[in-house]
This record gives sequence, structure tokens and C-alpha cells, in this order.
Amino acid sequence: MTPHSRLRTGPLLAGALTMAALSLAAALPGRADDPSPQRLTPAQEVQVFPERKAALLRHQRHRIEALQKGERCISGAGDSTALSNCMREERQSHQAQRQKHREAMREIYERNGITAPMGRQGGGGWGKGPRGN
Repeated sequence: MTPHSRLRTGPLLAGALTMAALSLAAALPGRADDPSPQRLTPAQEVQVFPERKAALLRHQRHRIEALQKGERCISGAGDSTALSNCMREERQSHQAQRQKHREAMREIYERNGITAPMGRQGGGGWGKGPRGN
């Protein structure tokens, strides 16, 4: 294959792959037709609102307590090692609290007979790769 023939087949291949991806997406149930298949219906929103509100208020109080604890730790840090320890503890506390909140929300949905909405899957996001990309 010559360099010139590669240039001609590149757009064709890209177009074919795009068409294949679109036809696959259309074949998957609930994906192509419904952009947000995991949203709650208005009736479900009303059903879980009181428990959800209480759980969010609890979560907010825990976050405030954790921030205050972190502030006391940072204020008392005498060197870089102590400061690093404060930051690590605060990060671990935040991660544990987020997990507890997710579990509490899942329990609320299950108690009300609702399939819990799934968040972003795969553990991607910030901090998961080399910097500068």
C-alpha cells in the first residue's frame, strides 16, 4: 500500500467505524432513545424526598465536622510531615464519608423499591493519569 492510498482509505475507515458505532448504540436498549435512563420519575422524587433530604443534611453536618477537624489539625501542624499527615487524614475521611453517603442513598432507594441510579462507572476522573494531557 502506498502512502497516497492510505490517505484515501483513512476517511473511509473512519466513516465506517462511526457508522458501526452509531448502529451499535441504536441497538442497545435504553441508550439511543433515552439520554438519561437512570433519572427518577416525578413520583419517585416525591417518594424519596424526605429521607433523601435528611440524609443530605446528615452528610452536610459530617462534612462540616470533618473540615473543622482538618482545620484544627492543619493549625496545629508544626512541620511538613505533620501537615502531610493532616491532609492524608482529611482525604481519607472525605472518601469514607462519601462512601457512607452513597450507601445511605442506595438504602433509601431500595427501601422505597426503586433501583438506585448509577453514577459514573469505571473510577475515572481527575488524578487518574499523567499530568499535562
